Amino acid sequence: MPILQDIRTAAIAAVTTQVTSSVSATVADVPAAISPNEEFTFSVTAANTGVDAIGLVNVVYHLGVSNTAILNLKVPATPPARASSSPTAAVLAVNSFVTGMFLFPTDNKLTVGDSDTISALKGKALALGNANITCHIHADPDLDYLFPKGTVGVSGTRNVVVV
Repeated sequence: MPILQDIRTAAIAAVTTQVTSSVSATVADVPAAISPNEEFTFSVTAANTGVDAIGLVNVVYHLGVSNTAILNLKVPATPPARASSSPTAAVLAVNSFVTGMFLFPTDNKLTVGDSDTISALKGKALALGNANITCHIHADPDLDYLFPKGTVGVSGTRNVVVV
């Protein structure tokens, strides 16, 4: 049935086109600039604010670096970080350095119009050069949003005249 395929396509598009992810400017731990062997702080934000946005659940942030010779990411104590998007995967060792990780926030929902930020994330410069920190989310459509339960329809009425 074409309508079922349309729903599937729209649900995929809700995650891939309606959510924007951003990485804040980095802040050096040592004032002035980030140098090799120094750490820095940054935040990531996901905003579910597209025109055709739907509610999302099981939101996971996927972070990576574009050049692993230049910088690494430091595994935070919270939210839990894993090497894959599977919630059953082993948790990465806190304070270890990785080239990519999946963050599992406690508040793992993005309602329509919602924006969530994970702050105080850390990275470490390894060598001189340029590298990008990347971030996007993985999420499931909120089926209760798409198919609400207990919706009450419009009541029909008829005037009865009693004489």
